Amino acid sequence: MDEKNKLLSDKTLNKALKVLGIILLFLAVLYMASQFSSVWSKILGAIGSVLVPVALAWLISLVIYPIIKLLERRGVGPRGLSVTVVYIGTAVVIGLMFYYITPFVLDQVAEFFEPGGDYDAISDYFKGDFKTNFIFGQEVYDWLADTINDSGLVETTIADAADNLSSRVSSTMLSIITIIFILPILLLFYLLDYELVNDSLRSIIPTKYEKGTSELGSRLNQTVGAYVRGQLFLMVAIGTVATIIYKLIGLKYFFIFGLIVGVTNIIPYFGAIIAMIPVVIYTVITRDQPGGVNPLFVVGVNVGLQFIEGNIFQPIIMGRQLSIHPLIIIVSILFFGSLFGTLGVIFASPIAATIRVLIEFYKEKKELLKINEGNAPPAATKA
Repeated sequence: MDEKNKLLSDKTLNKALKVLGIILLFLAVLYMASQFSSVWSKILGAIGSVLVPVALAWLISLVIYPIIKLLERRGVGPRGLSVTVVYIGTAVVIGLMFYYITPFVLDQVAEFFEPGGDYDAISDYFKGDFKTNFIFGQEVYDWLADTINDSGLVETTIADAADNLSSRVSSTMLSIITIIFILPILLLFYLLDYELVNDSLRSIIPTKYEKGTSELGSRLNQTVGAYVRGQLFLMVAIGTVATIIYKLIGLKYFFIFGLIVGVTNIIPYFGAIIAMIPVVIYTVITRDQPGGVNPLFVVGVNVGLQFIEGNIFQPIIMGRQLSIHPLIIIVSILFFGSLFGTLGVIFASPIAATIRVLIEFYKEKKELLKINEGNAPPAATKA
């Protein structure tokens, strides 16, 4: 009995020492990282500059590759020809969209900023009426304004923005150059050698894991690809419906507000709130003008759009099997947004879909392993 207790205590002690060792190692890594924070930030920045275009190329390939395979099955080949057809077709579609959409946008923007127009009305509102009609009273408004002025928050924010302006402009320009020039070239070579690249990646995997890795890769391509394609279709569908409804209710800048609804729909749940803010502010300020729209009516329209998306478009376009729990998406947006900023917010949903596939694959393999162990013949006992 004593020996058994001693053995148990030894096992407990070993486990405790292992846990303590892991904690100490983790703390040591954190300490080292804090000592070389500038170096780590440069390393992470370099890794991000490589991973972002690669991740974008992979996501776009999930949309384009099925079209290429369809063309090849229809006799449009070899691969270079089918890729060229897709590139030309994509360029034509984007060109036509800009050709027809740009005039609407420019006309409505010019109308918004014309002298005596809505821009002046909104500016005058925030200078006068907003203070007078402040929801908590004018005294609270004055107190908030004085507090902000005394704290120097505005000056500090402007100074920080000025200090970081050059770095932000350069990083933004680099991102734009990457998207416009490097990404199409990277995507082109990836599509031309799609199977070769994937086979090369699989060859790195040890032989005993090759089958499972290949199956996991196929699932990721199918599930995440379907999710990305579905999100793109949802953006177009909900943006089009929003534009039509805004036009029908007499909203002045219906096209711009509808475009905002479509673009922000790439961010699940939060995108709807972001899209609602400018149109509600505009209707609150201009509701008493000729042709003004009741802001409560606009809120109702946006809520209705979300109902249409969640109960009609999403089941039809994406299917119930691709639905991800809202809590998982919201947590992903908050987590990856805090880590990677705007790109993290945009990539949060595909990352959540990827994590879901990984978890489901792990659960299936675990259950299969249990079944195989249960069906295994009992070990022979010695006489």
